[in-house]
Amino acid sequence: MRMIALFIAALAIAGCATNETEMRVPAPSLTAIADGVWIHSTYEFLDPWGPYLSQGLVVQSEYGVFLVDTAWNNHDTDILLEQIFSVTGEYPKAAVITHAHNDKAGGAYTLLRRGIPIFIHKLTLLDGRQRGLIPDEDDASFDQNAPLSELIHAETFRHMWLDGKTIEAFYPGPGHTRDNIVVYVPDADLVFAGCLMRPGGTRSLGNTTDANVENWASAVRRVRDEYPDASIVIPSHGPMGGRELFDHTIELAAKPNG
Repeated sequence: MRMIALFIAALAIAGCATNETEMRVPAPSLTAIADGVWIHSTYEFLDPWGPYLSQGLVVQSEYGVFLVDTAWNNHDTDILLEQIFSVTGEYPKAAVITHAHNDKAGGAYTLLRRGIPIFIHKLTLLDGRQRGLIPDEDDASFDQNAPLSELIHAETFRHMWLDGKTIEAFYPGPGHTRDNIVVYVPDADLVFAGCLMRPGGTRSLGNTTDANVENWASAVRRVRDEYPDASIVIPSHGPMGGRELFDHTIELAAKPNG
């Protein structure tokens, strides 16, 4: 009985340690990087790595505020939206989701429930619905007054300007996922490349579960060549850098094991 009691106590201690670790996940935050441009940072506890960073973008212009990617989940996306309002005085007028994974689209339900339309690639729509990230039109749990009609998707777009050429969405072909897009902000000379781009110092392509590794390097080259004036390159999971991140990611994708 003593051994059983000790075992149960050990399990309880381990459970508390896990809960305390998860409680240390940082709250969503905004960091200004240029006039009217912020990186948003959110975290999810992923075993065995612990709190795992994902980044997106907030862009404010005369046409309004645009959000690039959500937080990991709906709860943190609500917090993020309130932070955006606190900093900019506005809620996003629209959002762009760069591909159908939780770190990019985990808060899509929150956006649509709050009346924020989403620009999205057709493949992201298909994969997002299959993964439960994007609501179906007949989803009974979804508020039918929300702007599902504003869920815009392009069949095969390469370029898509959003309101007055504030930001541009570009589809370079499959890489990290079959639907990954990047976002260009010309006024700040930056490309938000999401999970297609690897941070400096990384030694692998990261999550390749849904990747097209064979085309990954070609997709990055297309982004690099499409935006020769971009001096800032922002990945999803690490510090922003310069154009050296293009070459770094191309080199990783060219390795035999990715």
